[in-house]
Amino acid sequence: MKIFLTILLINFLNGILLAQTNQPSNPKPAKQEPSLEQNQQSETQNQIVVLPNAKRKFRPKLSLQYALKLAESYIEKERIDISSFYLYQAKYIVYGSKENQQPAWFFWWANENGALGNYVEIMVSIETGNVSRLPSM
Repeated sequence: MKIFLTILLINFLNGILLAQTNQPSNPKPAKQEPSLEQNQQSETQNQIVVLPNAKRKFRPKLSLQYALKLAESYIEKERIDISSFYLYQAKYIVYGSKENQQPAWFFWWANENGALGNYVEIMVSIETGNVSRLPSM
């Protein structure tokens, strides 16, 4: 049985591997081919893209480590019991309505038992350092 399946597989793969596509013939006479070096130079010139030299600061005013300390102190101050929770996610987001969006650090503590809606979400504003808890279910 193994031999039969092997032969069948080889025949199937031969049909795929040896298939060729029909290419239209070029009725125009071919021009003299440029040298390999000229082809490489023209390809390199086509790949070069001039980017604007803008000075941008991507570093947030409030570091992730400091924001996590602020979030942990908020949890202690508000006496939120996270003993059975673990830090599941920390990310940089833009939070707020379209008219009033601000960058913030988002921290999500999930419960060990995996129950839906049993998590703690803390938001730390990068601009002001304000800490707030997002409501969960």
